[in-house]
Amino acid sequence: MVSTRRLMLAMVMGVSLIAIGCGPTYPKCDNDDHCADKGEYCLNAKCQECRESSHCKGAGKMCSAGSCQMIPGYCDPNIACPGKQKCRDSRCGAECLGDEECGSADTFCDSGACTPRPECGANAVTSACPEGKECVSGACETKIVQCTADAVLFDFDRHNIKSNQTNQLQEVADCLKNPNSANLTIEGHCDERGTTEYNMSLGERRAEAARRYLQSLGVPAEKLNTISYGDERPAESGSNERSWSKNRRAAFESR
Repeated sequence: MVSTRRLMLAMVMGVSLIAIGCGPTYPKCDNDDHCADKGEYCLNAKCQECRESSHCKGAGKMCSAGSCQMIPGYCDPNIACPGKQKCRDSRCGAECLGDEECGSADTFCDSGACTPRPECGANAVTSACPEGKECVSGACETKIVQCTADAVLFDFDRHNIKSNQTNQLQEVADCLKNPNSANLTIEGHCDERGTTEYNMSLGERRAEAARRYLQSLGVPAEKLNTISYGDERPAESGSNERSWSKNRRAAFESR
């Protein structure tokens, strides 16, 4: 009898211990009741701050992976948008969606931002620039004049300016007297005959002859530069007098 009683008592105690030990231990859970004293909710068998966005307190918050976080880009009368963004339907967005939102004729909506209108070109109030100026990246800038003319030709192994070549130089000089003209580089060239060293020297003498002539016509020295290419850059290929006559030259390049 005593043994039976002891056996029954042991069984009751065992059941009690099992009942006590089988419940989840925080932060583990089976339902919200196991998390209630912490003010949390059971999500994926773990007590967490929230299970859905309605569990989050405060404006502009949402539940993400059991944690209450601010909604990206949320805004309201008390939560301002960064920079020049505007609050639309509780979300921060572009400063403007059209020119009318910029509030000034001097600005336009460009990729969501109110931007000053350029002086010329697209989106400008007046697209054209005044005479003597050109539109460069939305601004009217002084138009640079490019001075060009046919190359001055030389006789074989000579660097003196021939009388029948002065018209080109006069044309270039008249252009360079324009204060808005670009500087000019005079390139000296030779035909293929002669050594490399000799032709480089002859090309230099031809470029210098053209430079001196232009200066005698009133062109400022600071507008002129010279360079010799010798026989490296022929105007025409070929080993004959026709090609050689075209290659013995001083050419002009505005820079």
